[in-house]
Amino acid sequence: MIDEKTRLLRALDESRAALWGVMDDIDPSAEIYPGWDKRDFFAHIAGWEAWVFETFRDGAAVPYDTKRYTTVDAANAVFVAERRSASLETAKLECEINRFANRQYLLDITAEDFHSPFSLPWEEPDVAAFVESAITHERDHAREI
Repeated sequence: MIDEKTRLLRALDESRAALWGVMDDIDPSAEIYPGWDKRDFFAHIAGWEAWVFETFRDGAAVPYDTKRYTTVDAANAVFVAERRSASLETAKLECEINRFANRQYLLDITAEDFHSPFSLPWEEPDVAAFVESAITHERDHAREI
């Protein structure tokens, strides 16, 4: 029987592979969401992955920046704007680098810490619940696209 952490990490990998599989078939100039092309979508994912890494790394020592990210939509706008000059390939690579760093963090924490609170501006799930929400997020995107 596999443990919860292993199961969730496997599901996280599978959700990313499925999303990337969907994205492979998308024309780079196609509008995926209003105002977003393929590069912008990767910028969205890269931005969230970068923010998650900062949050994992800094924990409660660095409070959520409510001036920068007042809503999820505002955060998405910042993430995409910050990467506006990136190529599609660079935005996708940033997604992969940030996911690798986040996955490494998750691999390194103990099973007990996997149920430690993870502070988000809208809730305080434990790390496991956060990973479950990341899996759902990517599955939702794959379904919508």
